[in-house]
Amino acid sequence: MKLLLVCAVLVTVAYAVDDGNLISSDAVVRHDGKFVYHYELHDGTKVQQRGVHKQITPQNGGEAIEGHYEYVGDDGQTYSVSYVADENGFHPVGAHLPTPPPVPESVIRTLKYIEEHPYNPNA
Repeated sequence: MKLLLVCAVLVTVAYAVDDGNLISSDAVVRHDGKFVYHYELHDGTKVQQRGVHKQITPQNGGEAIEGHYEYVGDDGQTYSVSYVADENGFHPVGAHLPTPPPVPESVIRTLKYIEEHPYNPNA
């Protein structure tokens, strides 16, 4: 996973350098699984990410990653996304991202009723 991530970063940065687009970049990968990188392009794209190796269970490890990216869309607006990716999945946050609709009142009442009246087959 780390190797794939590092390769993806290097390919992206190499493409930006070939294009003459790169303003700044930095990447540090440590032997203990920690990494951090960032880059900025002339078109307004900015990316930063950091991660650590994390023990999920006694048998399984994984990575916990947090990052941020922003870019200028075709409409001229700057779009910004912050995210966390870990054993609980990928969780992006951005003003332009869709959000779920509110839970209907009838569903809230039903859940409350179920909680107050648990199923008991022996009753």
